[in-house]
Amino acid sequence: MSNKNQYNVLVDMEDAAYTQPATIESDGLEFQVHTAAPPPLAEPSGNTGFFDSPQPSSGNNNGKPIWSLDYYATFFDVDTSQVLDRCLKSMYPVGDYAADTLNNQPDLYGPFWIATSVVFSVFVCSSLAGSLAAYIAGKPHVYDFTLLSFAVFVVYMYAFLCPALVWASTKYFGCRPSLLEIINYYGYGLTIWIPVSLLCIIPNDYARWAFVGIAFAITSVFLVKNLYIVISRTDAKTSRIILLAILGAHAIFALVLKMAFYSYNYVKDVDNNAGTDPK
Repeated sequence: MSNKNQYNVLVDMEDAAYTQPATIESDGLEFQVHTAAPPPLAEPSGNTGFFDSPQPSSGNNNGKPIWSLDYYATFFDVDTSQVLDRCLKSMYPVGDYAADTLNNQPDLYGPFWIATSVVFSVFVCSSLAGSLAAYIAGKPHVYDFTLLSFAVFVVYMYAFLCPALVWASTKYFGCRPSLLEIINYYGYGLTIWIPVSLLCIIPNDYARWAFVGIAFAITSVFLVKNLYIVISRTDAKTSRIILLAILGAHAIFALVLKMAFYSYNYVKDVDNNAGTDPK
């Protein structure tokens, strides 16, 4: 081999993204071989548009306008077992609900039907308790169907307006929230009010306050535990203000349910001229 021939090959594999050109020198001639870098990996596709989420999702609405039905089809792609599991896990707030229970695939089917079920349960149970009050007082009972429209207003405002306000405030402070996940927290968090409505038929006001208090505590822990992951992305002072506003709205919601649907004056509700209240 001639001493005039020198072969120097320099290869630098830094971060597996770029290869240093190989240099070959022979009798004063220099050849450079460039190796093309591999294309960057594509980001995982997720829900796009109004329901953007920082977490990857199996739904893919790329190219579908928000006003089309196809855009929302993925948000209703859940089965009964998934909805029931999400309902039960909301009443037992442990673990990461978004990752472990929702599997980063929130839906709109569960929150809508749970809110509807809560409207039905609070109205029916309130009417049943009114019938019981009339039976105890020995008076005829008149059903108040205005309670149904009031229940629709209160429950749907809480289930969908509150998440929108939380999403807007956290979006303003750069917390990168997911509107769909927040709707799921509020929607599935309403599950506990269905059994509470049944229990509050019991003709004992202290027991009813206890049931409402337990439901308020459980749902407060559930909301704070999951929403704090988003809210903590802003500064501490702003996080505290948003959390206090969330808990305040939740307390108002619980009190409205208690006073409007879970409070039964077993004589005055059926006879306003009576002066006693046997509880």
